Amino acid sequence: MLRKVRLYGQLAKFIGKRVLEADISSAAESVKFLIANFPGAEQHIAQNYYRVQVAGTDLALEEVGLPIGADDVKIIPVVGGAGGKGVWKIIAGVALIGVAIFAPTVGFG
Repeated sequence: MLRKVRLYGQLAKFIGKRVLEADISSAAESVKFLIANFPGAEQHIAQNYYRVQVAGTDLALEEVGLPIGADDVKIIPVVGGAGGKGVWKIIAGVALIGVAIFAPTVGFG
């Protein structure tokens, strides 16, 4: 099923689009989609930190491989030094790539 992958900040600028549609079933697959379709995306993602949201909820790293149903995925870069209000689940880009590439079935086992 096609779902929207919404990109923000520097990631949206790098990819050149804010909204993409992809046949994905998890947030991990959305990262894998970006890496497979946009040259340099893997390196760009690896160098940053992100909030990954599904249905308005920030995902922890161990939740990135879980099924997302019919919901969209939001990948939101976290600016260095960002803090203060709110408690976010922040994921290092390197870890996000690791889950997307090396453990694509996390949560299904």
